[in-house]
Amino acid sequence: METTTQLDPAMRQRVIDGICELLPRVLKTPTPGASADTALLDELGMNSTRGLELMLELEELLEIEISVEDLDRDHFATVATLADYVVANVLAAE
Repeated sequence: METTTQLDPAMRQRVIDGICELLPRVLKTPTPGASADTALLDELGMNSTRGLELMLELEELLEIEISVEDLDRDHFATVATLADYVVANVLAAE
C-alpha cells in the first residue's frame, strides 16, 4: 500500500524512540538493542493486550492522541511499521 502523505521524519523518530523506551515496561522484560527494525510480534512476542497497552502508554509519553480504528496486526510487524501508523494517525488537538 502506497502512502500518499509524507510522514514527518522528526515525529516518526520521536515515536520510534518512544516505543523503544516503553517496550521494557510494557513487555515486562528487557529489550536491549530495540530499534526501528525490531520485530514486535516475532522477536518480542507482543500480543494484542500488550499492543493496546503500548499505544496507551505512547499517547501519554508523547502527549498525543492516536486513532486506533484501523490498527491491525500488520502494523505491529516492526517498531518502524508501528511508528508509521502512529504518525499517520495522530488526531489533531481540539
